[in-house]
Amino acid sequence: MKLDKKMILFIAGILISIVCTWLFARKIEWSQLNVAFREAKYIYIMPTIIIIFINYYVRAVRWSTLIAPVKNVTVLNLFSATMIGSMANNVLPARVGEIIRPVIVAKKEKIKMTTSFATVVMERIFDVLTIIVFASLLFLFLPTETSPDNRRVGMINHVEVSTEDFKTQDIKGKQERYPSDINDERQTDAPDIIKQLRKWSIIMAFFGIFAITSLFMLTLYPQKAGSVFEKLLFVLPHHLRDKMVNLLHSFIAGLQILDNTKHLIWIGILSLIIWLLNAASVYVLCYSFNIELSFAGACLVIVCLALAVALPQAPGFIGVFHIAIQKSLDIFGVGLSSAQSYAITLWALTVIPVTIAGFLFLWREGMSFGDISHYDESR
Repeated sequence: MKLDKKMILFIAGILISIVCTWLFARKIEWSQLNVAFREAKYIYIMPTIIIIFINYYVRAVRWSTLIAPVKNVTVLNLFSATMIGSMANNVLPARVGEIIRPVIVAKKEKIKMTTSFATVVMERIFDVLTIIVFASLLFLFLPTETSPDNRRVGMINHVEVSTEDFKTQDIKGKQERYPSDINDERQTDAPDIIKQLRKWSIIMAFFGIFAITSLFMLTLYPQKAGSVFEKLLFVLPHHLRDKMVNLLHSFIAGLQILDNTKHLIWIGILSLIIWLLNAASVYVLCYSFNIELSFAGACLVIVCLALAVALPQAPGFIGVFHIAIQKSLDIFGVGLSSAQSYAITLWALTVIPVTIAGFLFLWREGMSFGDISHYDESR
């Protein structure tokens, strides 16, 4: 059987998710995990879900600004396409939701597919740039070395850990250590993790700057870009070369937002709000599991999660999502069972309500699941 690029990415994604799921599950202590779930304060579940949906709505508002130079599309229609696309990412392979949602908008609003897709590309570029800003600011203040005096101090805004967690207890003449003492030793690995994250942020910065520069060049010199692109395709038949050049110009039409400084600033603000809402959902849910984490710490967790989910993986980010949350909380000395129960809950709140909402919007649009599962083939 011949393997194409999509099949290779699909297989790689499945393998990565399997490995991450194994790494996450092999350390589960079921009795402690059960205690963590039993003692959780589920009153914070609903606020977390509300923040998640507000986040998606703000994404739709941002998309409406990006697509406005081409056509005024209602936020509700874009919100609907966003939720359907997110649902597709959760249940279909290869993140076809990122293709499905611009296709839905293109067909419903009578917009060229390449133009609609260009606005989605711009979305992702703004997301990457925002994450780079987040990472740069956070990593700027994170320590790179851990001394014996500061090993017990949480990172970013000094996440407080009770000094009682580091005391020893004398029972029957023997010194028995609290589980948090073990967490304290694990925390000595935090600087290495921070150094790795810094490296990844530099890589992201390089690609983000390269992408935004390339797009600006396309909008500033569309004719030159078309001419260069046409020369690069000299090996293709004339009619096919003309078609590819026309597709490029349709794509450039979707980048018209780059000509409007006010719109760019507004999109930048919305992008910042989106990622602050992401961090807010992480921060609020911490109260359910008595995890003491500053808001800046929640921002770091989101940065780690964003880097992790950029990898190929199974639908719904299974395994990769969980291990990313667990490892990022480990930086702050959060106990293993607390981090695992938190990761499982956050994943469920991020995936299940969004998937249900996506199916409801799919029904609202008068479409079937079979329709969207074949949308990627219509490109």
